[in-house]
Amino acid sequence: MYNIAVVGCGAIATHKFFPALQSLRDRVKLIGVCDLNENVVKQVAQRLNIPHDYTNISDLLREQHPDIVIILTPPKAHVDGVITALAAGAHVLVEKPMATSVSDCDRMNEAARQYNRKLGIMHSQLFHPPMDRVRREVKEGRYGRFLGMRIFLGVGNYDWIAEPNHWAHKLRGGVVGEAGPHSTYMSLAFLENVRDIQVRMVKHNLDYTWLIGDDIRYDLVADNGISSVVLDFGSNQTTAEVDIICSEQLLRVDLQSRTVVKHNRPVSNLTALGVGKSVVGAAFQRISGLTSNMVKYYSSRKLDGHYIGIVKFLDYVDGVSDFPATGEDGRKTIAVLDEVITQLEALRQSL
Repeated sequence: MYNIAVVGCGAIATHKFFPALQSLRDRVKLIGVCDLNENVVKQVAQRLNIPHDYTNISDLLREQHPDIVIILTPPKAHVDGVITALAAGAHVLVEKPMATSVSDCDRMNEAARQYNRKLGIMHSQLFHPPMDRVRREVKEGRYGRFLGMRIFLGVGNYDWIAEPNHWAHKLRGGVVGEAGPHSTYMSLAFLENVRDIQVRMVKHNLDYTWLIGDDIRYDLVADNGISSVVLDFGSNQTTAEVDIICSEQLLRVDLQSRTVVKHNRPVSNLTALGVGKSVVGAAFQRISGLTSNMVKYYSSRKLDGHYIGIVKFLDYVDGVSDFPATGEDGRKTIAVLDEVITQLEALRQSL
């Protein structure tokens, strides 16, 4: 049983982390919560029956001595919170992005080594069951040689995108600093040695002067293939799809429906009947996957990436398994994203 403290009581804590921790009462005990807003943290503690609330992380650590601290503050505050918790002897799980600079990532990783504690990053999309399974199967060579991938994230015109004072717009790269880590860490889960980055951008909504762009595309060129990423912030629709291209199979992962479709349309079978069978087969895979997922949605949280990520981090702390989003993985993500944003800023200046 691990004693856990949560630092930061915003939307991600309320909608993802607190429900997940409540579902894991057999493995964790939520002993304290911290937020700079005293009214908010007291309301959360009372609502969730958390025994201790604080507005200062140092007070929480000194008085409660948690085994694990989960950091859910705005990204600029991650580095100080993570290092403080590691120095107090806690293992740390921090929400993405790991930090706002590579140098801050280095400081956090050095602290984890210095204090011999585990540091994990909540790269939640990697933990969705279909993505986790496909990643492992591709690594095993089950579908032949990996050739490349395509990621399409339609973020949708959420309220926060239209709100110029939202904290996400204060990140370097703005919306890309908030949404870009997802597409980047998913790419790096498959790519080996990214050696070139190419970025393109279009801005359709000129009224949103705070947006760096609303149609952003970048290619990550690695030794073993290319990942082509599309980030769309202009549509009122949202989607999250990943296409994996292997020499013997094409796969589509729908991260929202939590389904995988294996396309069966080889060159040798491009007849009307062959194409028709492939369409029917893809439809069957999607329907059967959705049917199974509906049962899991209603019976447990086992499809939620944050829930699974917490479970995997607990196993990592236990020493029974690896964790696919360590501090070093987080650093690689920020390093690649830093170059993407640097190119985006140059493109914006040229418009």
